[in-house]
Amino acid sequence: MSILRGGKLMSKSVGLTGVRVAGAGAGFMTQLLLARTMAPADLGLFYIFSSMAIVLGTVAAIGYPGIANQFIVRYKARGKKRSLRAFVRTARRDTFIASIFVAIFCVAAVAIGSGGNPEIIWPTVIAALAIPAFTTLRVSGGFANAVERFALSFLPDNLIRPVLFLAIMAIIVSVNGSLGLLPVVGVFAALSVAVAAMQTWAVGWSGGIAGSAATPHRRLTRHWRMSGGRLVIPLLITSLFADLSILGAGFMLEPAEVAIFGLCVKIAFMSGFFVQVVHQIAIPRFARSALTRNQADTNEVIFQTNAIAAGAMALALLLAWLGGSEFLALFGDEFPAGYTVLLILVGTQLVRALGGPALSLLIASGLHGRSLHVMVASLAVFVGSFFALAPSLGLTGAALAVLAGSALSSAGLAVVVRRELGYRCDILAFLQPNPSPEVPGRSRA
Repeated sequence: MSILRGGKLMSKSVGLTGVRVAGAGAGFMTQLLLARTMAPADLGLFYIFSSMAIVLGTVAAIGYPGIANQFIVRYKARGKKRSLRAFVRTARRDTFIASIFVAIFCVAAVAIGSGGNPEIIWPTVIAALAIPAFTTLRVSGGFANAVERFALSFLPDNLIRPVLFLAIMAIIVSVNGSLGLLPVVGVFAALSVAVAAMQTWAVGWSGGIAGSAATPHRRLTRHWRMSGGRLVIPLLITSLFADLSILGAGFMLEPAEVAIFGLCVKIAFMSGFFVQVVHQIAIPRFARSALTRNQADTNEVIFQTNAIAAGAMALALLLAWLGGSEFLALFGDEFPAGYTVLLILVGTQLVRALGGPALSLLIASGLHGRSLHVMVASLAVFVGSFFALAPSLGLTGAALAVLAGSALSSAGLAVVVRRELGYRCDILAFLQPNPSPEVPGRSRA
């Protein structure tokens, strides 16, 4: 039975990673096209604007995509369909309003900070249109993942959008021969809106659960919002470190250097997406195990996710070491300068995998709020290291800052799991003959 379940997890992970690989292939071709047809400074600015939309869209989701796994699994298990629909509709309303305010604030802040420079303001305005779209993509994806409709969770943002973006960029290049910043940002925003609308329609406004919704008590609504809010920083650190890194580079490096750093970040975190997929697929099963206090099943899933994720990232690091420089040369003569950066960033993904699915376990058990201090510390280490190392070490210093922040979050979350749930989830624990038999029983309603 254990082998069968492990094979199922592996097949789902490989299948969805296959989707991501196909999307990554489109992304690779897009990055190649952009690098060869855009000025390096424009490419760096595009990375900054697109990362801004992705990060702020995730902030505006207020953590609802993460807690969806916890609450939807729980309400389904207890037959509370009206409460489930109320949760989904509250999440959609809250996040849509938040995304509009965040987009307006973003444009105003950039307009003031740039001194009214139209070359900065207009791309910001266009990119800000994608903020509500990315919020919707995160929320709908979280709902789809919670009901184990994994393809609908991953396909729109990780395959459909990259493929369409590549196709449109190729058409523009075939007509004009080059790409400018505004058209690229415009297509990026328009596609984000279109794909988000499609995914929302497919998932359904109520998460695919037909019928009326209960009117939640204000105390319950406040509980949902506080629970989600405590997950914003952890999700940014674990899921969007790539885009946070690019935004940080935008403050410290020249746009041409941001282009090199951004490309290395995207390649490295593209490989690290496999870790994210494996951990995310496991969350509903972790949630069921927490409800039934089935420690044996929890240990089994942890072992499977660690073995699969760490093995894949070790292979990715080996491939980067052997052929990273030649691979980067495909994008242009400037990009092999990022070889060391690429190695450090792929190594960061291996560190994430070795730490185990700690955040997934905390989310499933309703204890993700206990991770907040670790994530704030990780973010502080990342920012501090960035400002300390990037001026003197340049691209390598920026990459080391990413590694430092990610290593602290991985180790810190594993410690929180040990303290709060009573067992270890890092890969070293499963090199021991007898993993802890204690039961995770401290979940929150």
